[in-house]
Amino acid sequence: MCVELFNLHDKVALVTGAGKGLGKSMALALSESGAHVAVASRTFSDVEETAQEIEGNGVKSLPIAADVTKPEDVTKMVEMVLSKFKTIDILVSNVGAFIGGSIQDISLDDWHKMIEINLTSTYLCVKTVGKHMLDKKCGKIITMSSALGIFGANRSSAYCSGKGGVIQLTKALAIEWAKYNINVNSIAPYSMETETTREMLKDEKIKQAIISKIPLQRIGQPSDLSGTVVFLASKASDYITGQVIFVDGGFSVQ
Repeated sequence: MCVELFNLHDKVALVTGAGKGLGKSMALALSESGAHVAVASRTFSDVEETAQEIEGNGVKSLPIAADVTKPEDVTKMVEMVLSKFKTIDILVSNVGAFIGGSIQDISLDDWHKMIEINLTSTYLCVKTVGKHMLDKKCGKIITMSSALGIFGANRSSAYCSGKGGVIQLTKALAIEWAKYNINVNSIAPYSMETETTREMLKDEKIKQAIISKIPLQRIGQPSDLSGTVVFLASKASDYITGQVIFVDGGFSVQ
């Protein structure tokens, strides 16, 4: 009974930012639990490789090249998934980026870029996929926020603002769509080792400064999100909505 709660057999998931890093890891985790997974990224070769690995788990996949900050790309992406699979049961809106700097130094262009990538992309994806879920009156939406969207960080105002917006969007939609049997929750990592952060983490001083803030005393890995994303995508989380689940090694409890 308990194991069956996490079974995603024949469910259809769409994961954005799935060409590498956290998105790829979560897409593979969903496929290992039985879901068919459409994967989207701006770089088609990346998601094509992810799709091949997903199909190696005995399920179907669909790689899509899409810039999810553009409404026309999001509309086309969702149409492609519905054309192939006829439904979308799970959305993981994962795209994100970081530009650091003091509020005095960061340009207006960079500010807009951070809001566009981290918040507007989430708005476009949940709105477009949500229309389908509202029609069928069920669905699981998982956004990717950050511990910094709650706690803030030095020289990170644009990033923190975007991710904080994702958290509030998640909570508001959880209330708005609860009557349609749509669960909306967010995963909030702290520091993760990915292709983007790996170079920075080669600096031992920076790495140790980050680890010093994490009670579990290590940098997170993309695979650390696997259990959480499967949980939020499955029946096991049917009575959970509007929540932010920190996957941060304990950073948020200090």
